[in-house]
Amino acid sequence: MRLPLKKVVNSSTQKNDIVLQLNTDDCGEKQVNYYLSSDDMLCEVRFFIPPGENKQKVEKKKKEGEQIDEDDDEEDSQPTYQQTLQAEILNKAKIGQTSADSILTIPDVPLVVPRGKYTMDFFRKDIRFHGNTYQFTYDYKGIIRFFLLPMPDEINVSFVIGLENPFKQGQTAYNYIVMQFKRDFEQDIKLKYNRQKLEEIGWKEIKEEYKGPLFNTVSEVLSTITGTKVTVPTSFKSKNGLNCIRCSVGPHSGHLFPLEKSLIYISKPVFFAKHEDIKEIVLQRIGQNNQNKFFDIRINYKNSHQLFSAIEKDELDNITQYFQQKKITIKKNLEEAHQQLQESDDDEVDDDDSRQQDRNRRVQDNLDSEEDDDDFQVGDGQDDDSDDEEGSDEVSGQQKRK
Repeated sequence: MRLPLKKVVNSSTQKNDIVLQLNTDDCGEKQVNYYLSSDDMLCEVRFFIPPGENKQKVEKKKKEGEQIDEDDDEEDSQPTYQQTLQAEILNKAKIGQTSADSILTIPDVPLVVPRGKYTMDFFRKDIRFHGNTYQFTYDYKGIIRFFLLPMPDEINVSFVIGLENPFKQGQTAYNYIVMQFKRDFEQDIKLKYNRQKLEEIGWKEIKEEYKGPLFNTVSEVLSTITGTKVTVPTSFKSKNGLNCIRCSVGPHSGHLFPLEKSLIYISKPVFFAKHEDIKEIVLQRIGQNNQNKFFDIRINYKNSHQLFSAIEKDELDNITQYFQQKKITIKKNLEEAHQQLQESDDDEVDDDDSRQQDRNRRVQDNLDSEEDDDDFQVGDGQDDDSDDEEGSDEVSGQQKRK
């Protein structure tokens, strides 16, 4: 098997592995034939590096009785075989740019998706995120949208980067990068290039120095480099005057931001939908007989759907008004309405049955009482007749004797 290094777009180390990420541009949306074919695509290769090499050296020195304190320090300063091979791959694949080669470096940027703290290195054609365990590089041309979202705690601000093609970390593919900054955290950022060099590489609108909140700096730099506008929420206000509503997608809790022309949900998994792609909105668990304090929103597309659950009922009027203003079809759950109608019909039937049973019971009681009275009267009448007959016989006998 031969693996061209020009196909390697990223390389990272994970414990005892060297992970090579291969180019997957051929599986993008433009390559329609890829979906029609049954071929597989190789997108990741892992090399396992046995960890016992250095340990064997130390054990050998212990057996020989040598002092290993100073030797250990020298050995720790020397790169391991895994690090040496990783550096050689980066060099030959021409992806071995270091922070020293970058135009701008921002350290310790907090990411929510994927989770961790990463150093951002801005290069001429791409941006690299370097963390303790993972690192990944992405081309500026593959960044298609930005969102700057104020969180409801009024402390944090989330900056979302939408990607045209996902990148992988392990078995997980990410279509979005979500950063979360403290609103009041400020940091002075200075570029390594002067004005002349910035103009030579085409970064004419980039400043040489930035001051103020870090989230503003990151969003402004990326927006200027890519030429993509940053979307902020302005079209919706919740009952508390916020730009989002709290809800859940499956077991994960997050926030849904209704925007001017789209919807976005963060944090995990990130969900994005344009208004033009939405077929209809179905509101669930909103019946008058429903005593639940929450309701659900189901977004239907042509061939799929997405459910947002556990939304407070106090937000029903605001979110309904938002969808009506955007001219999106709103429907009530037909199954729920049918179930409520069925329950009301069942209640009416039960009431009719109970009333009929009461009537039958009363009629039956009356019949029973009449039968008892008739039996009693018949018995009394027979006794009276017998007495009268006996009395008449006695009278007739007396007349005869006379």
